[in-house]
Amino acid sequence: MGIRDDSPAAIAEKRRKVLVILLGIGEAEADDTSIKGRLAIIAKLKAAKRSEISRGQTGSWLYDVNRHLSICACLRKEYEALEEILDGCKSAAVLKKRAGNVIELRP
Repeated sequence: MGIRDDSPAAIAEKRRKVLVILLGIGEAEADDTSIKGRLAIIAKLKAAKRSEISRGQTGSWLYDVNRHLSICACLRKEYEALEEILDGCKSAAVLKKRAGNVIELRP
């Protein structure tokens, strides 16, 4: 068993590595934690999830359940991080309205 490092730097490093591996994107794109960057990552994760689901439904030997679960976990974390950003923003109502087609808002 290893020692867990829950520092913000370690969490950001882990996020970057996972996104680079899962999506095949550059490190600079994975490091972008702005609203626009998070929305772009979410869109790519959703496309990867659809692709993985399609592989599973067709019975392709390329389907990987662990990849599918990793994509779902990353997507959930990105949604949570985006929600935290939007909740802390002064003009959150405007941003939520703009991002409404991408994120699911709770009433």
